[in-house]
Amino acid sequence: MLRAAQEIVPDWVDFQIFDIRDISFYGGDLEADGDPSSVVALKAAIQNSEAAIFATPEYNWGTSGALKNAIDWAYRDRTEGSLMGKAATIIGVGGRSGTARAQMQLHETLAETEALVMVKPGLQVMAFTDQQFDGDGNLICEQTRELLSNHLDAFIKWTVQIARPHEFVLYSCEMDVVSAGV
Repeated sequence: MLRAAQEIVPDWVDFQIFDIRDISFYGGDLEADGDPSSVVALKAAIQNSEAAIFATPEYNWGTSGALKNAIDWAYRDRTEGSLMGKAATIIGVGGRSGTARAQMQLHETLAETEALVMVKPGLQVMAFTDQQFDGDGNLICEQTRELLSNHLDAFIKWTVQIARPHEFVLYSCEMDVVSAGV
């Protein structure tokens, strides 16, 4: 889903995917010795972004332990540019509920980080159908691609409102003209 999002966003959006697989399990004793390099990289990626998209699967009615762990590490950074006050959204793929329960859990977790999470329009995709993704994990369903595009458009507007409020009026007017086909 993140690769599809990267393809869909406008060219002027710098969309980077951060791989969380190498992040150590959080522990106060580990943190006291200094952040591991993977955590330093995570915090820097968040600091250098205007927004964050959290993509989650759903395992046992919740988000993945790896994603929760990454958020736990990121939460420890309370400086300007951290998750605190950062525009965020959640997308997900999996299960019969389309990650609804995992997303609810992430909303609670991100509320504690003080990230500003866009709630609507939301995007939850059931992944038990081979019509959604091909064998390489590429999004092939045009309807889902359109839903993702609409979600990303709303998220870009949300981010501009939060990160660059002085530009929002200009951007929203430009978007209205584009939407109207002028």
